[in-house]
Amino acid sequence: MENFVYSAGLCFLSNEMPRYVVNQVLAGNYDCPRKVLRFLTDLHAAFRMLNLRNDFLRKKFDSLKYDLKRVEEVYYDMKIRHLANGDSAEDNGTQGQS
Repeated sequence: MENFVYSAGLCFLSNEMPRYVVNQVLAGNYDCPRKVLRFLTDLHAAFRMLNLRNDFLRKKFDSLKYDLKRVEEVYYDMKIRHLANGDSAEDNGTQGQS
């Protein structure tokens, strides 16, 4: 039961991340989206390893995917506008590929 509550709490945390990232970018903190994107990507990968059935936690995991997508959109928008740092190791290999 404790693992379920912890996992649900992580999913609820992810629901607040897109709003947090937008607020941080508006405040001038351009490093925040990269860190949050890395955190949510790791969290998403960890949840994919679980065998989730059609229950509450599965629904929250589905919402985590959409939160990850929104944070990715903010981060990529910053990359296009050259506001994000260009560390190729942090970009999951997307930079420099042709």
